[in-house]
This record gives sequence, structure tokens and C-alpha cells, in this order.
Amino acid sequence: MRLFPDFLWRKLVIPLVIIAIIFLILAVFIPWRGLFTNLATTFLGILITICYVDFILREHETRRWAQAMTLIKKRIDTFANVCSSQFRTAFKISFNIFDEEALDQALDIDNPSGIRREMIRVTENIIMPSVVAGVHKLTQEDWIKLVRQLQLTYERGDRLCLAYGNRINPECFSLIMKVQDEINSILGLYSILPDVIGVPDDDLPLKKTGSAKADKRAMEKIISSKIKNILESAVSLLRKLDE
Repeated sequence: MRLFPDFLWRKLVIPLVIIAIIFLILAVFIPWRGLFTNLATTFLGILITICYVDFILREHETRRWAQAMTLIKKRIDTFANVCSSQFRTAFKISFNIFDEEALDQALDIDNPSGIRREMIRVTENIIMPSVVAGVHKLTQEDWIKLVRQLQLTYERGDRLCLAYGNRINPECFSLIMKVQDEINSILGLYSILPDVIGVPDDDLPLKKTGSAKADKRAMEKIISSKIKNILESAVSLLRKLDE
């Protein structure tokens, strides 16, 4: 556990240390009845007191919230896993992609790190390289299912942030919001062009100018990029939970 966040080092610790050093230097060159020595000692005493009190209070708070934080981390873990699994299902990637030995470890509920490592491996090495082809193959029926799942994932993120936002690591909180932003963008694109996204090329509506097929490819490219961002955020969340 770090003694102070970065901004406190900049705003509190470093300024107090600099002031104390200045007074000590002045005490050497201007020995005015020990005034500068006393001032330096006072500032150092303030700093030590602040460090000690802050450490004790945070240690107490950490212990008091230890069990609750374990449960909150499980919910974040589930959210990150869902972010990846929803696309594995949408792209019809078989469950057999999971390594048997790794899967045995992953099924050990007392070893969450094993589950995370396997999900990270599958996400980075199998799901992410399949995104572009997977998006292109999605049918209208597939999209209806995926849209509903994305809505559920977004709502799950909302519940996490609303219920535990003041206890979630700020970096994890930011990653959850990034996932939500990308989901929202995908849902927005789908709502604008539901008669293009997922429609077979031969059944695309005719346009007076331009090509509906070109529009579809452009949407697929954008959606693929956003899905990759979601998967990257999910992987980052899983890694953060093991720090």
C-alpha cells in the first residue's frame, strides 16, 4: 500500500520537506536564537504526524472493508468475464478453446487468478483476432441477441458504479465506464442502421447515391474497433484485480 497518492506527494509531502530543508539551511547561516531550527523541527513533526495518522486510518479502513472488497472484486471480475464471453458466444467460438488443464484450474473457485489468466489468454489470443471476421458474419438474428446482451452488460456496469463506485479503484472505475461508452456507441450505430448492419449483402436496400455495401463495411469496421476496445478494457480489468 502506497503511503500517499501522487497528488499528495506533490501538494503536501514535498512542499513540507522543502520548507523544512530551507529552515535548516537558514539555521546554519542565520542562527537566530534557534528560531529556524525550531521551525524546521515543527514542519518535520507535522509531516511525520500526518504520515502516521494517515497510515493508521487507512490500515483500519482497509481491514474494516476487507471482506466487502473481496465481494466487490468478484462482481468486477464477473463483469470483465461477461465483456469477453458475450463476444465469444456471438461469434460462435466453441467452448473447446479453453485449455483443459487451465480450465481445471479456472474451475477452482478458490483460485480466481487462474480463471483470470485463462480468460486473458482466450480474449487476447482467440477472441480479439476473430473480431473483424466475427462481426462480418453476424446475422440480423445474431445482432438482436447481441444487442440485448450488450444492454445487460451496460446495466451491469451501471449497478457496479452506482452501488460500489466510492469503493472501486479509480482505474477500474474508469475501465468500466470505457466499456459502457463503447457499448453505447455500438448500440447507437445499430439503432441508426438496423436495416444495414447484419443484413446479407444481396438484401441490402438500394441507395440513390453511393453503395449500401460500402456503408455496411464501414459500420463493421467501426464496430470491430469498438469491440476490440471493450475486450482490451476487460483484459485490463482482469489484470488490475490481480495487482
